[in-house]
Amino acid sequence: MVRILYAPYTDIASFTSMCGQVPPHRVMAFLNDLFTTFDQLVEKHQVYKVETIGGTALSVTEAVDPLHAHKVFAFAADMLEAARCVMMPGTGQPVRLRVGIHSGPVMSGIVGRKMPRFCLFGDTGV
Repeated sequence: MVRILYAPYTDIASFTSMCGQVPPHRVMAFLNDLFTTFDQLVEKHQVYKVETIGGTALSVTEAVDPLHAHKVFAFAADMLEAARCVMMPGTGQPVRLRVGIHSGPVMSGIVGRKMPRFCLFGDTGV
């Protein structure tokens, strides 16, 4: 199935270097705090969380929703604000989050049988 979507993609600045400086249990606790906050924003803005890998996250909304662009922008703005309230382990500084918003066609589907995953493929930043 081909969809047109708006996809906010986030990345935590200095995440890789932070992982080398703090114990893994602190990295996991930090990510859980941050992404639990983002999950609440996913519900608030009615977007779909596709994936979280390490310090990155991808969420989408379909263009069939007449408010799709507004939802994605508001979601991204709220993510930036929420990230400032979470502190980086090791430095105690607020999280610096990079957010990119892309739109365009993608192919979506389920890949695999043993541990199937919903995947998006295409040139729309995914």
